Amino acid sequence: MPKDDDLDWTDNELRSAVRAYFQMLDLELREEPYVKAEFRRQLIGRELLNRTDGSVEFRMQNISSVLQKLGEPWIKGYKPAEHVGPSVEESLLRIIQEERTKGQPQKLLLQDICPSLEMVQGVKAVFGSLSSYVLCFAGRGEPNSSSFDYQAANAAKAAVERPFIIAIGGGDEVESAADGCVVSIARVGTVFGPTSLLLQDEDEVRRLARWPVSVNLLEVWHLNGKPHLVRDLLMPDKTILGGSQDGIIRPAAKISLLWESLRNWPVTLAKLPPPANFYDSGKPRRVGTRLPFISAKQKEEGDRVWKFQQEAERDAGLRVAAKRDNFHRHGNYTCEACNLTSSDSAMFDAHHITPLLVGKRITRVEHLLILCPTCHRRAHRSPDKLRPYSLVELRSWIGAGRP
Repeated sequence: MPKDDDLDWTDNELRSAVRAYFQMLDLELREEPYVKAEFRRQLIGRELLNRTDGSVEFRMQNISSVLQKLGEPWIKGYKPAEHVGPSVEESLLRIIQEERTKGQPQKLLLQDICPSLEMVQGVKAVFGSLSSYVLCFAGRGEPNSSSFDYQAANAAKAAVERPFIIAIGGGDEVESAADGCVVSIARVGTVFGPTSLLLQDEDEVRRLARWPVSVNLLEVWHLNGKPHLVRDLLMPDKTILGGSQDGIIRPAAKISLLWESLRNWPVTLAKLPPPANFYDSGKPRRVGTRLPFISAKQKEEGDRVWKFQQEAERDAGLRVAAKRDNFHRHGNYTCEACNLTSSDSAMFDAHHITPLLVGKRITRVEHLLILCPTCHRRAHRSPDKLRPYSLVELRSWIGAGRP
């Protein structure tokens, strides 16, 4: 039998090594214990029968090298190899990309997101694809009057039973590429009020300044290719928005026809600037100058509430994704407060800016901070256990010498 070093690695062997590598990397990023030698032993006992322990370890270093060049996290115990043959590197790059593609979700259709027309609140004219987790409206009358935000209030109330709206390009300033096209479908929340309060991206706040009232959105999906009402969806015309007057309308006959043409259309989850992270209880609620958080009555439970918060279940996948995002942005795992860096992800915690006990809501990677244990503990030393110290307050504390 030829020596191990004399045998070129086949595609199947490289693929087995990549799969085992990703299993170990996932465990490492989740801060769960594992033994690299045990993974190698199992590979040699099954898929890599002609390989030695040393050659498998070197291939793992090859994989680390490819991941490092891609700017991806790699296993700390498998230092990237300095020299990887061009053919091996090319094969590993292809296999890594193929393995990741396999894990991606299947193409989703509109009816996978919104199963029934009965869940659709109506249609609304927009200038282009929804670009924030808010649905904007013009104010009516004086800002302090009860009628100023009634359109957003109606949307929030209707969202309890019919949470989805379909956004269609229309209006005097509609983008040419969106005119007469169905651009987005969104799941509407139940919190409404000033647009500037529901967003945390300053550029987006300025861009939407002319629409001072909004209802929050929980999810936004863009329709692939922006299907045109007439050309693609075979509607008789594009007058479905007639008489909408900036509100959400539900013309029975036309919306039924639109639904039949649209429900099997593919959609893609939108990547938008994160909204403010607050409590949407599912009951319509107007906010004025302060976002809704946990009620004062619940807040009075003090230490018992904090104990429950500590024991609340956290989403491990979200924590892993937040750490990976941190790695990509900084080139290494980095505390967002004190800038401590390390290649060891276990040295850092994923901190919820808004505590879990605030209530059920959509939490995104952008709503988590990656902190070192010291800064994480300091964040939760706030007198109000349900309002940890903010990143600005943490940096101020650090700048003052951590008194």
